[in-house]
Amino acid sequence: MANKFNFKQAAQESTLLCKLMQGREKLDTSDVIDKELTIMGFDFAPKFDQQGNRVADENGEQDVFGVVIFKEMEGYYSVGTVFTKVCKVWASAFDGDADAASAELARSGGVKVRFTEGKTKRGNNLVNVEIL
Repeated sequence: MANKFNFKQAAQESTLLCKLMQGREKLDTSDVIDKELTIMGFDFAPKFDQQGNRVADENGEQDVFGVVIFKEMEGYYSVGTVFTKVCKVWASAFDGDADAASAELARSGGVKVRFTEGKTKRGNNLVNVEIL
């Protein structure tokens, strides 16, 4: 007898931007602000503009943003430009393999951070991160 195909699971997985989002609810910035949290895993998701078009980086490749999970809370958090750079540095230390870097991050006990609200020089909202 053939394996039974799970249509619901396949549909849910196809709507996710990255594997780390599967089975988790999205956390808002207000959920993570001013808390000491331990990042236990990360991944990348593709960026899209307001019209749904892919956003390219300076090399003409699909641009991405970081997605992280925490030890202290369920769900995932989509990080901004600053912490996406951190995630890229972590992945680059593993020849660009975010899965391997994320697994090692978890094995090492994670990294403690604190996110705080701030403003850019132009007055736009910004989320700062402090590595603890």
